Amino acid sequence: MTTIAHKVYYWVETTIENEYKIFQPKDIAYRHGVPAKELFTYWQKEIDCDKAVQTLPRTLFLIIFFALMLLSHEMIGPAQSIERAIRFDIEENANFAFNGVGTFGNKNIQDVNSFADFYSWFRLGFAAIYMPQSTSVSEGSTLTAVPLSTPNKQIYLETNRKLGPIKLSQQKVTKASQCDNYNLFQAIDAGVTADSCAALGKDFFIQPTDFDIGFLDFTEDMNATIWFSPMEDATPLITWLENSTWLTSDTDHWKITMVLYNPDFDILTVTGIHFLLARSGRIWKQITFMSLKMAPYANLWPLCWEILFFGSIFTIFIEEVYEVVSGLLATRVRGRCKCVSFFREYISVWNLIDWVSIILAFTLLGMWILTCEDRKALQVAVEALIATCSSADQNTCQEYQEYVLDLASDAGQLAGQTSLVSSFYPFCILLRLFKTFSLQPRLAVVTRTLWASFADLAHFGIIFLSVFVTFVFMAMGFFGRTVEGYSSFHIAFVTLFRALMGDLDFDAMEEQAGRVIAGIFHLAFMLTMLLILLNMLIAIIMDVYAETKRNVPD
Repeated sequence: MTTIAHKVYYWVETTIENEYKIFQPKDIAYRHGVPAKELFTYWQKEIDCDKAVQTLPRTLFLIIFFALMLLSHEMIGPAQSIERAIRFDIEENANFAFNGVGTFGNKNIQDVNSFADFYSWFRLGFAAIYMPQSTSVSEGSTLTAVPLSTPNKQIYLETNRKLGPIKLSQQKVTKASQCDNYNLFQAIDAGVTADSCAALGKDFFIQPTDFDIGFLDFTEDMNATIWFSPMEDATPLITWLENSTWLTSDTDHWKITMVLYNPDFDILTVTGIHFLLARSGRIWKQITFMSLKMAPYANLWPLCWEILFFGSIFTIFIEEVYEVVSGLLATRVRGRCKCVSFFREYISVWNLIDWVSIILAFTLLGMWILTCEDRKALQVAVEALIATCSSADQNTCQEYQEYVLDLASDAGQLAGQTSLVSSFYPFCILLRLFKTFSLQPRLAVVTRTLWASFADLAHFGIIFLSVFVTFVFMAMGFFGRTVEGYSSFHIAFVTLFRALMGDLDFDAMEEQAGRVIAGIFHLAFMLTMLLILLNMLIAIIMDVYAETKRNVPD
């Protein structure tokens, strides 16, 4: 109920009450033969339609301002371009297992399946592309490779600058208290104590993603941390690591961390090359990135979009506050307060959406201010790092690099959280659009259809979910041993939902369970879930939609 409608309602009610002495009790609710309630309803519809016309353009502009602000903050295109270039170079050009001539490497990072493979890849592959000591010459050239100058050693992929030394760190595994099958373990290898049977911690059934790595706890063994200077040849230090068995059976996670800066885009990128030794014995490899725009206000466009977006949010905030205050004052027209009655009418789904969007927007503003402060501190630290590494001893340089990595990690974590909240915020704007649509009868057909069919959809959802989960367990039983997509419940759930949308790997299913079982499962799943249940879902919605459309006034 809007504030204007409240005032109209109380004016009508007061007018009728003042004429109580003229009309009979049975005629109190009428004025000139028109029921006051119907009169109020008519005025309310007119006000809502007028409000819909006014708020729709503002909501659309709110979407545009937010999108432009988000794009200016995230630098999605340039950051992705830099990260893809680094990933491609590490995956494709850091090779080992060279042929006899030494000109072709047969393996890359994905072929690192043992500690020996890691040392080979590190020495012959990664060190060669990231810490070269001489110039590169083309095949068949008569030119001779010459040592690189110090400025050239700081350059990576032509446009990126290396900041500080490279960090090599590891995490030691925590042992379980006992084996699941103590007797069998002792019978097989009585020389090993039972508490070294299995390792506690996260394991992966399929290739871990950047998101998975980001949520892993990494407890660094400070005594095992090694630093590599890009100015020096890394081969002697890598050889020493291998001879001293730097990687042991207690190591379950080790990583290489390096910091790069791209002056063309003013983006600082922290790259992590992770190696995870799973309990199954497989070494998982994943490359992660964290990119930050160091000077977010290098031009005035980001500030312009912020002013327009947060200005629109502040306007909505003022309107909501005014509506609450004026509504409370309107309830005191006849000398008594009806605050409880007002809040019962004011607290609705749409008003809650307004307040959630306001609170979330101000939260984003606060997080963005903190992110800018972190980037400012990080830039000061990077400048100090460059000055220190060029003049001080190596130990001091490593300490500053550790400090820069800590600041970059904190800034990147907050930036990631801000990006996550920003990614969900368009959903609030979408709900505001639905609120605007609900105020106009023809635009409200979709929202009214969903609301009217909510009960039927809830009951249908119970049936759909029960049948779908049954097929998930069947798929895990048939294909879980060899098909990665069915190795656990949550993975199989997503895999089958993708199959329902048409993304089905039938060849992998056929290879595991045979053509007959895979064909029967596929046929039963598609007939039941796609042709029957999904079509029933469409029928439920369309039936309510047709009824809702018939009730829309001309």
